[in-house]
Amino acid sequence: MSATVVKGLDEKGQRISSMDFEAMVRAAAETSSAIQVESMGQHNLGIRLQHEDGLVIEVSGPTGQRLGCMGMPGTTITCKGAASDDVGYLNIGAEITVLGDATNGVCNAMANGKVYIGGSIGARGLTMTKWNPAYDKPELWVLGSTGDSFAEFNCGGVAVVCGVDAKNPGNITGYRPCVGMVGGTIFFRGEMDDSYSRNNARLAVPTDEQWQWLEDNMPAFLAKISRDDLQSSLLVRDEWQVYNAVSPQERALIFSGPMPMAEFRNKHWNKAFGGGDPLRDLAPGLDRSPIGAVPTGDMRRKKPFWANRESAAPCTYFCPVHIPTVDRLRLIREGRIDEAYEMLLNYTPLPASICGAVCPNLCMDNCSRQGVDDAIEVQVLGRSVGTAKSPEVAASLGKKVAIVGGGPAG
Repeated sequence: MSATVVKGLDEKGQRISSMDFEAMVRAAAETSSAIQVESMGQHNLGIRLQHEDGLVIEVSGPTGQRLGCMGMPGTTITCKGAASDDVGYLNIGAEITVLGDATNGVCNAMANGKVYIGGSIGARGLTMTKWNPAYDKPELWVLGSTGDSFAEFNCGGVAVVCGVDAKNPGNITGYRPCVGMVGGTIFFRGEMDDSYSRNNARLAVPTDEQWQWLEDNMPAFLAKISRDDLQSSLLVRDEWQVYNAVSPQERALIFSGPMPMAEFRNKHWNKAFGGGDPLRDLAPGLDRSPIGAVPTGDMRRKKPFWANRESAAPCTYFCPVHIPTVDRLRLIREGRIDEAYEMLLNYTPLPASICGAVCPNLCMDNCSRQGVDDAIEVQVLGRSVGTAKSPEVAASLGKKVAIVGGGPAG
């Protein structure tokens, strides 16, 4: 069957809108298993397209965003040039080939299928991928390099970054790859800046099984992008490295806190001394058994102490002159009104005007009773001493005091 041609310009040479063009491509896919798309920057080419006999789509011309979005199994899409953002977005089985570069978001949220890029890609490629163990893992193959934040929150996708004619040869996988990565594998060839997330990925060399997989699948990738001449130069094992996802068990150990002493002794201490004791030569007869709790005597390890009034109440702490309001209330409850008044005079000579009017009452703002009902009305307590009997004036010392300045600053 000959291919059906769908053009992005109408009879008047005007660009067809992305919505109308998508409908035209979809109508062609219903009657033909081979479509040639002459794009003029339209978006969503190949979105959710499938044919019972398989569907082959060739795209030429400027390609818009989301090429192969939601690509279906059995669909093959080939872009003869560069592609815009989100190639293979939400792909669930299509095979997509871009013979040039692709910009940001390649394979974002992809769950299945394969994407081959014959150049380099932009930022946030292979992010938020999914993988159902009942199906093959999604794959991204890049001939050049990737942009920043590569494989961010990757949950199972496999990527191969070859480093050929890379946009950034000094940093093949971009800045901060693998942040939040919980699954999948990243093969790469070339230099990197060592900024990968160590909480989420482990840098290693390919295992025998991983290398066998790479050898088996590299020829198909190079054939797709018409670069079979690179096969011998790319299959040099010593040039490849791998980012492996940190397993949930390893991640639990990372955030589990300090290693218990017993684990340190068994894993590190005993191994360092050949299973022996470094003090054995100095004290061969010394008992090495664990020391139990010592509840009495000079060797007692934990001794209780009376911690009453170790810390100030919030009202006392936040008071500018640290009036112990708790003690004042206790004296009032006990009927010792005069003692409460005298205690207050030890902190301020003007309790009625200060506590009752002038002070911003930081004690009330921070009163712990607010969690139960209301703060203590310290202003009322302050004004209540306005009618109290003034203390007796002490005998004159016969000395004079000079005050420089006026008001509170005097």
